[in-house]
Amino acid sequence: MSKLRGDQIYVRTISASKVRATNGREWQYHSRSDAHSKAACWGVVLDLLETCPLFRKHVEQGKVGFGINHEMRDFRMNRKKDLDLVICTPNSFIETKGTEFASLVNRYGVVLSPAEVEALSALPTLRRSTVGSVLVALEAKACMTEHIKACPRLYDELSSSFQTIHGDTKNAVAAAFVTINAADEFMSPVRNRDVGVDEPVIASSHPQPKYAKRVLEKIMELPRRSGEDGVGYDALGTLFVDCRNDGSDVTIVEALSDGTEVDPIVNYQSMIQRIASSYASRFRAL
Repeated sequence: MSKLRGDQIYVRTISASKVRATNGREWQYHSRSDAHSKAACWGVVLDLLETCPLFRKHVEQGKVGFGINHEMRDFRMNRKKDLDLVICTPNSFIETKGTEFASLVNRYGVVLSPAEVEALSALPTLRRSTVGSVLVALEAKACMTEHIKACPRLYDELSSSFQTIHGDTKNAVAAAFVTINAADEFMSPVRNRDVGVDEPVIASSHPQPKYAKRVLEKIMELPRRSGEDGVGYDALGTLFVDCRNDGSDVTIVEALSDGTEVDPIVNYQSMIQRIASSYASRFRAL
């Protein structure tokens, strides 16, 4: 398997991100911006291009494209949800300039190393299209602060996603990538919305590793399926990060202070492997 890059690209991109709030202050992460989810999904698709030969072949043949913020509708429940990014059969390709997957690097502010730029240039051109049938649907979420309060909402949103995806297209590969902040302090844009640019920010304290572990436990409760007839996610990935949101680098946390690691069944590597294997088995006749 090729070296996976998406998780490193994600934290590097968030480290360099500058999301401007209404008070003029710039943040690396802001809950009301989708910059983090776009960076996460971009990295997942890059890894899928590198690790799934069938997907890469379909891209070369023009059989698949991608859509952004695509609305999926649960036929049975009439429930709607916009998915961050989907891989799909194209009704038609969008011909305007800057609609290739590689062009999203500048649009999303994705930060690549020289080796990653070279790897991207060697891949076939994945193009944005109007969406025909959804093959892979990606959802990216982050729990950066107020972990305990956020847990029920995070679980409900993720549950709604796979139900809507499979209610719309049963054989679509439903994948979610969840970031959990393991930092013991976080500078919240919401809590600091009335704090001026020249004033000291207010830090939120996180009793770690308790908070990060609780979110991970909740994520592990999400249903997962091993075939098209099951109920749940086809692929689920979780990543611990250290994000203070104070301008310092965002880093990947391999293990919490008490030694807790993300369960191998839902780590980033397993998520990519499951997406790739599900794609290869379900869409070989495309």
